[in-house]
Parts: sequence; C-alpha cells; structure tokens
Amino acid sequence: MSVWQFSAALDGYIRANSSEENDQTKLNDAQADEMWAWMQEQE
Repeated sequence: MSVWQFSAALDGYIRANSSEENDQTKLNDAQADEMWAWMQEQE
C-alpha cells in the first residue's frame, strides 16, 4: 500500500466515523500510527 492509499483510507475512515458536531471520533496521532503499523503487517 502506498502512502497516498493509506492517507486516502485514513481520511475515508475519519469522515465515515465522524460527525460535524462531535470531533472526538477523529483519530489522534497515536491511533493513526497504530493503524499504519497494522496495515504494514498485512502485506
């Protein structure tokens, strides 16, 4: 997976699981790093 693909997937995840009035559902840096590490293991 390219960095661009990961960024697009992350953005889609955030948009699908966020609401405009509740910004607490956005991934923080630690969660994004954890997701990236998991995605790298899946190759």
